[in-house]
Amino acid sequence: MKKVIIPTILIIVCILVYSFFINPYQFKINEYTIYSSKITENFDGFKITHFSDVLLGSTTTMKEFEKIIEEIKETNPDIIIFTGDLFHQNYEVSRDEKRKIKDLLLSLNCNLYKYAIIGDNDKENLNLYKEIMSDANFQILDNTSTYLFYKDIDPILITGITDSENLQSAYKGEEGITPTLRITLTHYPDYFDSINPADADLIFAGHSLGGQIRLPFFGGTIKKEGAKTYIDTFYEIEDSKMYVSNGLGTEKYPVRTMNTPSINIYRLVKGQK
Repeated sequence: MKKVIIPTILIIVCILVYSFFINPYQFKINEYTIYSSKITENFDGFKITHFSDVLLGSTTTMKEFEKIIEEIKETNPDIIIFTGDLFHQNYEVSRDEKRKIKDLLLSLNCNLYKYAIIGDNDKENLNLYKEIMSDANFQILDNTSTYLFYKDIDPILITGITDSENLQSAYKGEEGITPTLRITLTHYPDYFDSINPADADLIFAGHSLGGQIRLPFFGGTIKKEGAKTYIDTFYEIEDSKMYVSNGLGTEKYPVRTMNTPSINIYRLVKGQK
């Protein structure tokens, strides 16, 4: 009996140590190449860096956040997108921390612009979130759209979705301007079912945290509102492709199992794979 019990206990202890003290503090860079005939020559090779769900105050400490910022800087993107949840729920931010967070986010450089949307935890202190992101030169898309022009007159339409009501008004662009590609930023991947594929060639989302605890054959096991259906990294329905970030922090439980926090890089390539 001891021959069975002792190894079993050791395995359980190892899994717990890994899940609480190792896996949440690792992060990796995921790189994806996105092919599309809608990508024009001037956007061929365009680079997007995507981070999400920092959740400062969870397993993401200020020290970890500094490491994350340095890693994002190394990616040298054309644009940076943040798909929500800067702070963990009810995290109290001191004046010094607020200044430090602003400075770190402001230090993120890219060739063009930085975009952000609002996550569920950001709504807990929306004014603080908007202040920090705006002062760090992020353009907040709150059920609104903007055109991204680059080298020529054929823009990309970027839409940020905060909630699934009045989606059509969020996608409304200017008359006379036809985007070559349509990108949607949403915190909640389950909005995939509400978005008209004609409105979104690419969707970038967060929130799911990959299910936090991932098990062989079961995948992510912790599902929450807004990420009950779509919790994995990639989905495709009709002509819409959605990439879901694993995020960087943790929520509810300070644990990750077989689920490394990540920063995503997307390279747009003209044509078919």
